[in-house]
Amino acid sequence: MTLAAWLRSNIKAARKRGAQWVPFVDLARLLPSAEGRARLWTRLVHAGEVHQTTPQTAEERYPELFDLAATLAPKAKRILSFGCSTGEELVSLRRRFWKAEIVGAEINPRSREIARRRVSADTRSTVVPPKGLDGTFDAIFALSVFQREPHKVAETELEDLSEFYPFALFDQGIGQLVEMLRPNGLFCVINAQYRVEDSSVSDRLEPVTESPSMDSIMFGPDGRRLDRPIARAVFRKL
Repeated sequence: MTLAAWLRSNIKAARKRGAQWVPFVDLARLLPSAEGRARLWTRLVHAGEVHQTTPQTAEERYPELFDLAATLAPKAKRILSFGCSTGEELVSLRRRFWKAEIVGAEINPRSREIARRRVSADTRSTVVPPKGLDGTFDAIFALSVFQREPHKVAETELEDLSEFYPFALFDQGIGQLVEMLRPNGLFCVINAQYRVEDSSVSDRLEPVTESPSMDSIMFGPDGRRLDRPIARAVFRKL
């Protein structure tokens, strides 16, 4: 076993047993890189509103979901990618929605700037901070956004998420997005740690028959881990 592998194994074991020194190791890992420092700044400055704290993304991460959305909402005129990170999702959406106005919202300033550069040649795409959003949308995507460091949750086999990522924060975020969604608009949420069906606005949404199911580790409104949860990823606003 290499030294790096040995360290990873020991840190993982320490995190699982709740060793108090592990958060300091996680902090030290962030400081050397510009990306890490931006993550740390975002976490500190926006502690009460940030959901996912890591910017990892890629083009065509969810091609089946993107294709389904394009089939269900081919005439969408205005689309929101909430938590667009460094903008790859905006590029994927543009391939399917050629004529739509596409808005990316990103809370991490470094990721937001990278996203702006990525779509700079696309005059129908813009990137703004979440507080800069206005108007309504025909389709809203929040993909791998409503979760908090899922790898740590899995490593520690966490049974209660409420202190790490409270349901109230998730519920508030879902409610704000649904408020911006036009009637009959499409709402796509995947890789969330709570179910949209449990949100306070679930009565304003209807699961789409063709919707894929989420198979990630999920928790109930009380923060407790759910056993074999059933959760949809695509909804229509009533």
